Amino acid sequence: MQCFSFINSIKNIALKVCGRKINKNGKEASLRDTIEELIEEDDSSDIQSIAKDEREILGNVLNLKDICIHDIMVPRIEIVAVSINTKIENLISLFVESQKSSIFVYQGTIDNIIGAVYLKDVANWFHMNKPFNISIFVKEILFVPPMMKTLDLILQMRETGIKLAVVVDEYGGVDGVISVKDLIEEIIGDIQDVTEINNQKRKIIKGSDGSVIADARLTFEEISKYGGIKLHTNDKSIETLGGMIFSISGKVPVRGELICCAKQNLEFEILDADPRKVKSVRIRKKT
Repeated sequence: MQCFSFINSIKNIALKVCGRKINKNGKEASLRDTIEELIEEDDSSDIQSIAKDEREILGNVLNLKDICIHDIMVPRIEIVAVSINTKIENLISLFVESQKSSIFVYQGTIDNIIGAVYLKDVANWFHMNKPFNISIFVKEILFVPPMMKTLDLILQMRETGIKLAVVVDEYGGVDGVISVKDLIEEIIGDIQDVTEINNQKRKIIKGSDGSVIADARLTFEEISKYGGIKLHTNDKSIETLGGMIFSISGKVPVRGELICCAKQNLEFEILDADPRKVKSVRIRKKT
């Protein structure tokens, strides 16, 4: 329950730091008004009530009421899940391959997810001296609509103690999944372990000519951080290299195709792709 304690800690810090102030009308300002004033403080000011990163966190907390689950969920195509009939060898292999601490379990099809299994519980099986049956390890999950507010889900997870949720559409189909870790990252930013950082670095290769080879699934932020190339688009819904290329070309390009972005003076060479998506891209400045 450490994640939920973290949320309470943010609330307590906000109350302690902000206290109560008098607004322009001579009335006691609300906590929200006070926090918003602190967030809007000029960075160039000599006196700062709270640090810049603290202001960002508090700002993210205030914005939670406007953010829907659909905006931050892990999409259906990226869900890591296994059948209820999966054997122990295959389950362990998937844990190792995915580097996940929990995996969703479905019966029949992925649109019928029935729960989740945790690595720590499966590890205990090796000391149980009984035949393996994945069903005994399946734990309860939440089922939530895509337009549910992020803050409401945080409160529901805190009340139930359930840290995983499946996002379902009006027909009962699975749109995506979301964990308490995803919710916390919406407040404090991406939480990565050493393995994740190293995996991201391996997805970007810098060439001696200044070009960069990158996995198309990487975000603009990751490409900037590890590849040194800043990408941007007017469409705020696009966050990945592959999404940007699709937006520019209007289709899924084929291997060997060159896509030009005149606004940023960049050229994208498609190194690997299939009929559904771009996989690998070389980015270089146009000469």
